[in-house]
Amino acid sequence: MEKFKEKFIRFMYGRYGVYGLDDLYKFLSYSSIVLIILAFIASTVTPVGPARLIVSSSFTGVILLIAGFNMFRFLSKNIVARRKENERFVRLKKALKRFFTLNTSYGTRSANRDAETLIFRDCTYCGSVLRLPRRKGRNKVKCPRCSKSFYVGAGKYKQKKK
Repeated sequence: MEKFKEKFIRFMYGRYGVYGLDDLYKFLSYSSIVLIILAFIASTVTPVGPARLIVSSSFTGVILLIAGFNMFRFLSKNIVARRKENERFVRLKKALKRFFTLNTSYGTRSANRDAETLIFRDCTYCGSVLRLPRRKGRNKVKCPRCSKSFYVGAGKYKQKKK
């Protein structure tokens, strides 16, 4: 058993492997499980004959494509490309979540009544959203939540042209 474990470790060296258990991997895994359940339901509902064959084979094809892509990502040696894929997926997921939940912290920033005098900035240490006055130049800011200080440049404070 130790030899197999050692060979497996050597095989996985330099591959995406453990990093592959990211958000995209989880999404693809869960979606394949959901598709398996839907395929089972669809095969019981459709009548016996060519319709059932078409439905079951299409579900099986999609499930195999998803599982194959997951295995490809898991065994890939191009770690940078796999991380970029995951980052793109996470950005898309956040954008969809913001769109469907109507997140007020992002959705009302531009429509805020204080948009002329305030700017919103995330704390670089704790991630909380800070309401800061608009000022020119490089300004030192102290987060009230974590009490850490950091600088915010003028580039973050540019006002929208009317």
